[in-house]
Amino acid sequence: MSSFSSGKYSTSKSNIASRKFHGSPLFTMADDDYLKAMEIQRRNFEAQFGSLESMGFEDKSAPKSSESEESEDETQFHGFDGESESDLSVSENERDSDSESEISSEESEHEVKVVKLTQENSTPVLSNKRDKKVARSGRAPTLLEMEEKERKLSKLTKKQQAKAAKEDEENLENDLKLQRLLSESHILANSLEYSGADLTMQTLDYDAPIGNARRRILDQRIREVSSTNATARKKLEKMPMNMRKTLIKNREQQVAKYEKEAREAGIILSKVKKGELRNIDIGKGVTPVTDRLGVGKGHKSRIRDRGLKIHSVGKSTRNGLRISQQEIDKVNNQGKKRRRK
Repeated sequence: MSSFSSGKYSTSKSNIASRKFHGSPLFTMADDDYLKAMEIQRRNFEAQFGSLESMGFEDKSAPKSSESEESEDETQFHGFDGESESDLSVSENERDSDSESEISSEESEHEVKVVKLTQENSTPVLSNKRDKKVARSGRAPTLLEMEEKERKLSKLTKKQQAKAAKEDEENLENDLKLQRLLSESHILANSLEYSGADLTMQTLDYDAPIGNARRRILDQRIREVSSTNATARKKLEKMPMNMRKTLIKNREQQVAKYEKEAREAGIILSKVKKGELRNIDIGKGVTPVTDRLGVGKGHKSRIRDRGLKIHSVGKSTRNGLRISQQEIDKVNNQGKKRRRK
């Protein structure tokens, strides 16, 4: 009975050992995870560098059906034998040595081959328009061609430089004429008989204005020249004070009426500086209205003289100096005291 029990115990132990190394469900799950990870790594490698067959190597990672059949045969149960524990341990050692020899032979067969790629496959980022144009042309130019093209563009002949200088002078002259035309357009528009729709560069006599328009234009040009070096304060034209006050009052009423009508009609007018009146008679008359009435009412900013900044006591009145009880207590260091927080 004892021999049978010992044989049974030894047989079950050998069976567990064979399961541990050959076909245990735990180890098959780990192998599956490892194979899945290797498959994902292989796909990433092929997506970036291409397959091994395209590089001239043989793909030896294909699964073999014979290995799975052998593992299934090894996991089969062979029944109870009368072998001793020593025989079973010897057989286990032989199996371990066989498996180690197989693993070493497989490692020698599947040696790792290192592949170094010197060129990057990432698409270059096109920074400027010239690079984009080169990419659309279908052929990438060499560095020498690009440098030569830049050198040709940077170099200008003497004839081209003279032509560019002449064009700059013409553009500057045209800019000055345009600025003068914009500044004097309100004078020329009021002196012509054409309407706003008919007023064009052909109907507008810009070069030779006559009459009041000519006088106003010359006066404005003189003012622009003198404003750069003017030091004296501008003075109004001499006229009776009563007449000036009447004209100022009438102008204020006209400006108020003009702004009210524009506000009711939903028209947005331009802003005016503080203290100035809107000039609605711009471009009319021989001389501007501002020469006689000014631009608005001047308000002098007066600063109140508060005296010396000293600690005074009391309040000076026509009946004498009035001193409150609080001020007396403050001088005597009495009264309410504020607590410091």
